[in-house]
This record gives sequence, C-alpha cells and structure tokens, in this order.
Amino acid sequence: MNRSDSLPLDGKARDTYFAPAKRASAEALAAQVAEVVGHPVIAALLESFCGQVLVLNRERQILAASPEFAEALAAAGMPEFVGKRPGEALGCDHASEGPGGCGTSQACVHCGAVMAILAAQCCKAPVYEECWIGMRRKGKRESVEFRAKATPLVLGGVDLVVLALHDISDQKRRGVLEQSFLHDARNLLAGILTWSEVLQHEPSQEAITSIRTLVMQLRDHFSGQAMLAQAEKGDLAVNLAALDLPALARTLGETYSRHPQGEGKNLVVRFPAAASPPVSDQTLVLRILSNMVMNALEASGVEATVEVHYEVLSGVPTFTVRNPGVIPEQVVPRIFQRSFSTKSEPGHGLGTYSMRLMAERYLGGRVAFTTSAEGGTAFTLTLPSA
Repeated sequence: MNRSDSLPLDGKARDTYFAPAKRASAEALAAQVAEVVGHPVIAALLESFCGQVLVLNRERQILAASPEFAEALAAAGMPEFVGKRPGEALGCDHASEGPGGCGTSQACVHCGAVMAILAAQCCKAPVYEECWIGMRRKGKRESVEFRAKATPLVLGGVDLVVLALHDISDQKRRGVLEQSFLHDARNLLAGILTWSEVLQHEPSQEAITSIRTLVMQLRDHFSGQAMLAQAEKGDLAVNLAALDLPALARTLGETYSRHPQGEGKNLVVRFPAAASPPVSDQTLVLRILSNMVMNALEASGVEATVEVHYEVLSGVPTFTVRNPGVIPEQVVPRIFQRSFSTKSEPGHGLGTYSMRLMAERYLGGRVAFTTSAEGGTAFTLTLPSA
C-alpha cells in the first residue's frame, strides 16, 4: 500500500473520501463573486481583519479574500485563487490527491480547516480547529500550521462561510521543539548521571563505554535540532561530494547496535561497494538514514530484524530501511505531518517530517514509504542520478 494512492478497504473508487466534491457552475460562481466582491459588508469585513481571511460559497470555493491572503499567494507565485478551494489556493500536498480536489482525499479527514467549514455549515455557529498544511512553493517544501475559524454568514439568501486562518507555525515549532529537545536531553543526561554514579563507586569499563555512547547521542541530539532549525529557515549548508558508503554503513551499525532502542533487536546494514558512489551531502544523508533507523527500531519488537541497504534501481541511488511492522491505515496520510506522532509521550513527531524536508529541499531527492502486512514497512531515500 502506497501512502498516496491507497484505496479504502472496499477497493472502490468514488468522487470523495470526505467532504462533498460538487462545485458551483461557472455561471453561478461568477454571480456569487460579483455579489460578494461588490458588497459593502464583505469589503468592510475583509479590510478590518488582520491576517488571511476567505469568503467561501457553499461548495467551499473562494469568492473573495483579504489583501493579506492575496499578497501572500502572489509572493509565493500563486496569485490566482478565486473559484479554488483553500487547500488548492495554498498548494496543499493533498489537494490533488482527492478525486474532487481539496477536501476530498483520504488525508482530508484529518484537516482542521475542512472540518471547521463543514461544522460551521452544519451547526450555523463559529467553529475553531487547527490544521497543518504541507505545501510546495517555488520548488521548496513548507509546513504551515493554522488556527482556523469558520463562521457562517448569510448574504442575500446565499449561505457563505468566512474562514480566518491564523498562522501559528512559530508557536507550534517552539512547543514541539521544547518538548522534543528537553524530553530527549533529560533522558540522555539521566543515563549519563546514572553511569557516572556507578563509575564513582568502582571503575567499570561498561560504565565508561555507556557514558561515551550517551555523550555521543547527546551530541547528535544537539546537532540534529540545530540542523532542523537551519533547514526550516532555509539556512542549511549543503556540501556535495561522493558519498563514503562504507563510512555510512559503519556509523549506522555502530551507533544503533548499541542504542537502547536496538536492545534485543537485529540491525543488518548492507551497503555493497559501489563503482561510482552517488554525489550528495554525507552529513544530511546520515541524518535522514539515522531517523529512518530510529523509527524502524522503535516500531519493531524484540528479536525483530531491521534491514538497511543501498542499491541502484533503474539508475536511481536508493537507500531502504525496512522493518516488519505495519503502519495503521488511519496513520498513513499523516506520516510526514510536522509534530504528528502515534506516541502519547512528548519527544516525538519530527523525524519523518525532518527527513523529507532535508531530502527534498536540500538534496533534490525524495523520501517515501510503503507498508503492508506481507512486506512490513520500508522507508526509502532516493537521490538524483549522476
């Protein structure tokens, strides 16, 4: 089952998997736009609110928008928005996946903006939700989180919805970063302190080795957080060179065979010698593969085997990390969503998001996955061909 083209369990195609797919006719849409754009109440509404505000018809199509929304889209290279649905105008990754556009894909079931619009239409009252949108603008991947407020409005007997989108990405980033960073750092420091106390009472090679391992993990933790922050800002430096595949394999094997998540599990790393290794950034590739391996180990039970291998498929350099687990159907559409995690405790949710961000924005590659009961789960990193 691929993440983006999976069918529901009944295997039947349909015009929507969530919100109604129907749109207004061209004539009806033109009449609605003329009515809304020229109405003094709507004009005052859009001018008085700060932020991105949209006026939608019953079919969730944009009739008018605030200047901030129009300016933001124009700056992103997407100036046309009238008649589109919000996700289509914003360039949401999932807008093209549904048979009827924005709101009709399987992933849209989890979209707070669509849920708010539908709820406002149904209950005739303002509704608040939060939504995450992964989008591509001018060739770069972005992740934006909004607080969405949908308010029903009747104008000239026509049912409308006013959708206000407030960008809370920075607030969410700080919250997730603090949770993730502090959670993992505390755990590593606790381990260092425990082994230090053992070493204080009697010399122990096991304690020395464990402290060294934990210190290296803490160093990598700081490095990973700094790398993610730079990647999101667009400041991440890329150093292209022929990859040292033996060094990559050695580092992955040594690091995760001793990692607590690897205890009782088998990690097999196979990188056959390549006549002409791919050209990429060694540090970024290692970071992406490390996240894949960590996720695979976390998803695997005791005595399970996690396989990491490299091969060239149809001329495309491909790294694959495979584990025997299966990702639940309802989780598949949200795997690359920033801060989404199936785990209840803090400290998770950035791994898959960060690996895709780094691979696609900085390496010109692609991160994808497949999952099935027969083949388990395999994450792949493909790099540009030479």
